[in-house]
Amino acid sequence: MGVRFLHAADLHLGLRITRFEENACNRIGEARFFAIEQLRDKAIEHRVDFVLIAGDVFDDHSVSHSISERAFTLFEGKHMPCPVYIIPGNHDPLTPGGVWDRDPWFREQPIKQAHLLREPKPVVVPGLPVTLFPCPLRNRNSIDDPTAWIAKHPRAAGDCTIRISLAHGSLKILPHLPEDDHLIRKDAADFYGLDYLALGHWHKALRHRSADGSERTVYSGTHEPMRFPGWGAEISTGWSSYSSDGDAERFQDSGHGTAQLVTIDEAGAPPKIESIEVGRLRWISERRDVTSHLGEAISEYAQKENPERTLLRLSLHGVLEPRSHARIEEVFEKIVRDRYHLGSMLDAEGVLVEPNPDQLREIVGDGVLSRMLARLQEESHSADGRTKRVADHALKLLYRFAWEEQPK
Repeated sequence: MGVRFLHAADLHLGLRITRFEENACNRIGEARFFAIEQLRDKAIEHRVDFVLIAGDVFDDHSVSHSISERAFTLFEGKHMPCPVYIIPGNHDPLTPGGVWDRDPWFREQPIKQAHLLREPKPVVVPGLPVTLFPCPLRNRNSIDDPTAWIAKHPRAAGDCTIRISLAHGSLKILPHLPEDDHLIRKDAADFYGLDYLALGHWHKALRHRSADGSERTVYSGTHEPMRFPGWGAEISTGWSSYSSDGDAERFQDSGHGTAQLVTIDEAGAPPKIESIEVGRLRWISERRDVTSHLGEAISEYAQKENPERTLLRLSLHGVLEPRSHARIEEVFEKIVRDRYHLGSMLDAEGVLVEPNPDQLREIVGDGVLSRMLARLQEESHSADGRTKRVADHALKLLYRFAWEEQPK
């Protein structure tokens, strides 16, 4: 008898979103809850036996009661088709008086689906040949390996149960990791006899192979993105990790929210893993050269699928004649503003203007600009490469500024 489950982590509900206008911040925050509903729908679609949340359900312990209650309701509500097993991470560790010690997580009530695993001890999943080894965190930072306790529970002879651990921390597969970042031995799955190690903490999905070549150690990636890929913290929700190198590449998600669908046929069998998309929004950052291609770019972005679910950061560069340049504001900016998700933006500062000869005479006239133009045109033919490049660029800026000052 095998098992199928979903592995997710790093929900960061209640994170403070600061780098967009207020309405966009609210909608980006709301998307994190929608992504949990998506996770629930995937659990129904794939008929999974349970869901694992490997830490950081909440961004910190100061989240409001309404956020805490809403999360509990999503996991515990009648629409959740299976048990959900949760461990605290480094953003929401088990500290006295924290979110886990408050209503609704600590009140006396019959629990149907939402199971907060507070203790590092084996948990037998009812009705399944599965034992969970949860590794809840009790501090934001620690030099201890959260999985070390599992060594006291080796697989016994004849034990055919599927052994799965949930942990939150940094797998020691990279150099120079912070010593207090809950470091986890890289061979943990092999060393502890685990069939699957479900990890949270790194926001980019990652699979690490065991000695037999099977992918048993897996980061699920965050369920909903919070950064434009490749841009680090400066273009993001404003979130930062408690890790001393929290802006490292491993903390940067891929721009879309993921969870892992895992099937294990029996103890010792290699897991079958499928990365599935559960996020509400896609964060896309692109740079386009529109020289001679402005019309194509406008058509492409006007016809993209699901623009209302796309948070777009589009940077244009190139050279256009003045009337074509005017289409950026008249048409392109309107498409991005009206069709894409709130918070999307178009940066056209890199697009230079170069008029044809008739337009040039119309722009420059006979005054100061004419004399400046002549000087720059002369330097643009300089034998000195640097002087020529600077003059060419300055000419295009002059064209643009002069054109923008023309009476409309």
